[in-house]
Amino acid sequence: MNRKLALVLLATAAACGDNLDAPPDAGSNAPGADAAPQPPRAVIVAGNFVAGNPGVMSAIDLATKTVTMNVAPQGAIGEDPVLRHKGDELFVVNRASGNNVTILSASDYSLVEQLGTGPSTNPQDVVAIGEKLFVATLGNKGGVILTRGSNVITEIDLSADDPDGKPNCSSVFYAGSKLYFACGLLDDTNQFLPPRGPGKVYLVNPSTGTVDGSITLTTKNPIALFEQIPLGAPNGGDLLLPTIDFGTGMGCIERIVTAGTPASAGCMVDNAVLGGFAFASRVAFQGNHARVAVSDYPQGNVRDYDLAAGALDTAAMTAMAQVISDVTICPGGEMVVADNPPPPSTAPNGVRIYLDAAEKTTDALPIGLRPASSHGLVCY
Repeated sequence: MNRKLALVLLATAAACGDNLDAPPDAGSNAPGADAAPQPPRAVIVAGNFVAGNPGVMSAIDLATKTVTMNVAPQGAIGEDPVLRHKGDELFVVNRASGNNVTILSASDYSLVEQLGTGPSTNPQDVVAIGEKLFVATLGNKGGVILTRGSNVITEIDLSADDPDGKPNCSSVFYAGSKLYFACGLLDDTNQFLPPRGPGKVYLVNPSTGTVDGSITLTTKNPIALFEQIPLGAPNGGDLLLPTIDFGTGMGCIERIVTAGTPASAGCMVDNAVLGGFAFASRVAFQGNHARVAVSDYPQGNVRDYDLAAGALDTAAMTAMAQVISDVTICPGGEMVVADNPPPPSTAPNGVRIYLDAAEKTTDALPIGLRPASSHGLVCY
């Protein structure tokens, strides 16, 4: 649902693509190596999808089950954010009218840098390799390359298979020696943005920014972000990518083989098996298990997929009264989920903490906004 809204905003909202001014209360980079170890925590971002309105970043102490709201500097979180975590940094992709990637310290949330992606690019996902950021975009030719400490924006042209010149790329991931860009190839001349056919994954050389090949998916409209199966698990190293054709509800979690000659291995599990017209909004991993947040708005739950057995558990891991839209797994084994009951429901919204299928919170912990972002949770 967030992707559809972002696409509408792309078509209707004026967007600014310059690097924003550093927030006045921004701190320095992450503390040095001699800093005290940080306690495990989950971090969540959320927006209200109104162009120009600020979003929130809140931190959850797993031990005390308490939330500290608005931990990010002013101007760091936009109206439609997604979140990636790498090393000692958090990467906030401010989609829709935000048109920037904000890098924060993972330890104290201070500003590292904020880089604009260009006017009306509508960034969706980011990969950091050294000083370079590779960003998947909906609004231009597919992607851009940013450089830390610079305002230079280099476009990546992935438009060869889309007549309107906008391949609508929704995710990017680095595996092996290649960047994988997932693109929907939507018809931007139609207000409903229907997919022209099966989605594509383009393989890009990170050294040159050139396309080295492509993979045609078995389904239409990649909708969520790539996640990589952990090494040691069955098919470890491969990428998972949820898809859905909003016109029919058909789609699945596609598996992309990354070893040898990259290719689509087809559907790991169909949307119909996940839950009727549901589509997977987030996949997280715990051992040989994939925890899939299945959104069939206004319902949602977490399902367990056994990677070794190749089977989906018929029972939901979360309470059916909850409306789960996002999930992440913590180093200690906790599963943190976003519970987002839709209006006009007056049920509490926020985050919940599970251990296996047992909830450790007594109610949803509020984070400052309704947790509606589709990939807004990380835990470390």
